[in-house]
Amino acid sequence: MKNWFLAGRFGRIWMACLLALPGCMSCVLSARADVIWEPQDSFYEKHASECTYVNRWFTANGPDGKVILYQSPEMPIETGVWENGRQVYIAFVYTDSEGIEWGIYDNDAKLSGWVPMAYMEAVYDSLSFQQEHSGEITEQSGELECKKGEEICLWKYPGSEDFQTFQTQEYPPSYQGVYEDAEGRRWGHVGYYFGIKDKWVCIDRPGADFTALYPEGVPGAEEGGMEDSEKADSDKENPGGENSRETERIVPKRNGRVVTIAAVMVAAVMLGTAALLVIMKKRQPRKREDPAHCAREE
Repeated sequence: MKNWFLAGRFGRIWMACLLALPGCMSCVLSARADVIWEPQDSFYEKHASECTYVNRWFTANGPDGKVILYQSPEMPIETGVWENGRQVYIAFVYTDSEGIEWGIYDNDAKLSGWVPMAYMEAVYDSLSFQQEHSGEITEQSGELECKKGEEICLWKYPGSEDFQTFQTQEYPPSYQGVYEDAEGRRWGHVGYYFGIKDKWVCIDRPGADFTALYPEGVPGAEEGGMEDSEKADSDKENPGGENSRETERIVPKRNGRVVTIAAVMVAAVMLGTAALLVIMKKRQPRKREDPAHCAREE
């Protein structure tokens, strides 16, 4: 009877653990989805608290048609070169003592380094859209009205041709901030939804793709669209293009304090080695002459 009671008791505990396992796994998976991968870089590891997470794509646009990568913002050793026009992802930016921003690139096993952000232009994205249309985005929040498993379209920004379809999960996506386009459609900004970050959804027609929303193309696309308007704004700030940039290229400046410490350490090692050699030489026993050998010579 006792064995039966124990078996039943442990059986109930085992069953409870099994029932709780899916919930634990979903929490683990959700946590893993929020992990931010940090660069494997010695300078970053020392200055991680001073770096800003930007999480954006940029286009190289440096003087002389290139952008140079360096070992660190304090080490002017070149590690690679990008031709202008190359698009890269940069997660973290460091600002040095002179106010110069440096972005770290470590997404390539063969090429990594730090680049001056003055030579990197942000690719038009959701953040660019929010900055450009800040006065048209109202502070509204809510949940999308849809059923579980319903297919919706999540957009890079309203009017973009870049979107992805996604099936809704246990709960619908929430949005904060609403923008109304020229056609009167409402768009909600989705900060995060099951691993997808910083997207927009058409509140009135969440399942409609680009062709359904814009059968005749995006209004204003013939004039260049939003991405070209951003480029036009950039040209106003820099009317001469690349040739109008400063003639002196931005290069990392060695940290004087680090150089001094390194020189002192090298000098200390050299002095210590010399002192050790002198001590060892003094302690070395002198060779004694063999008496028998001296007698034979006499």
